[in-house]
Amino acid sequence: MTLKSRIISSIIILISMIAYDVVFFATTVNFDVNYYVKIVCFSINIPLIIITFCAVGLNYQQLVRWMISASALLFVAALIYFIILKYDLYSKFDSAEKIKLFLSKYGAFAGFIFIIIQFLQVTIIPLPVALTTVAGVALFGVWRTLLYSTIGIISGSMFAFFLGRKFGIKLMIWLCGKNVYEKYMKFAKGRDKIVLTMMFLFPFFPDDILCIIAGMTNMTYWQFFALMLVTRPLNILVMEGAFKGISAIPLTGYGIPIWIAIISVTLLAVILAFKYSGKIENALIKLCEKVSSIFKKKNKKQEVEEKKYSISKSCYDKDNIIK
Repeated sequence: MTLKSRIISSIIILISMIAYDVVFFATTVNFDVNYYVKIVCFSINIPLIIITFCAVGLNYQQLVRWMISASALLFVAALIYFIILKYDLYSKFDSAEKIKLFLSKYGAFAGFIFIIIQFLQVTIIPLPVALTTVAGVALFGVWRTLLYSTIGIISGSMFAFFLGRKFGIKLMIWLCGKNVYEKYMKFAKGRDKIVLTMMFLFPFFPDDILCIIAGMTNMTYWQFFALMLVTRPLNILVMEGAFKGISAIPLTGYGIPIWIAIISVTLLAVILAFKYSGKIENALIKLCEKVSSIFKKKNKKQEVEEKKYSISKSCYDKDNIIK
């Protein structure tokens, strides 16, 4: 890095940290924030500034870029936190019942608003998809919710995939370097589709991040769309049917080992899918080939029978001539 670029990078980091402090200070003044949270959030400045000066002084380009990203993310996180508290967004949408009441205000346009919410929860709004889906079932019923959710979530997923393809690759190369990105692509090649399919089927993984990661692989738009078309409706149907049972498991007492078991099984399935992705893919291809060959045999058999029937019923057939 040149001296000019190091100075500019330092200024950007310092401005981001000052902006973060101003926003967080405004948050603590206007709202009741836990004392220990205040100490932790304000003390983050010290290690970041020390690391920044060391990185700039030693001319460590990659570390400087990480510090720029970290300081910018802190500012954005503080700003979002301030907006959520100011407009009391969390308490307005923290349950399926409240989301249902919000949607019911829009009458005939409720379905359109629900599609927009499902689109935004994949891309911008950090709302659990389970809450919005259950609210939709209560308001629209199972099948309309499935239709609206599929439209909104697949649209949002395609947009997040586009962001990953357009900016994610550049950001990863900028943050980690081209060599690291190429190693990641080489390591993930042949495994990405199976693993992502498994992760999309389970509701525990963050949808937006998965879609962005998918955009950073060699998967095409059509392949990703086909993946969404298969996994998203299944995921929505599972959530519609299983949410009441899952939500009944408490986060305390006997519920803790149950949640640990559920998450452990999920992670184990993903790890096994990653390890044996090649074998799984080959098995699926063979299964598809067998199914298609069965249908081909049936079609050929039907064609032969129809041909025999047409010949036997022909007026030129000796057996059919009236004597």
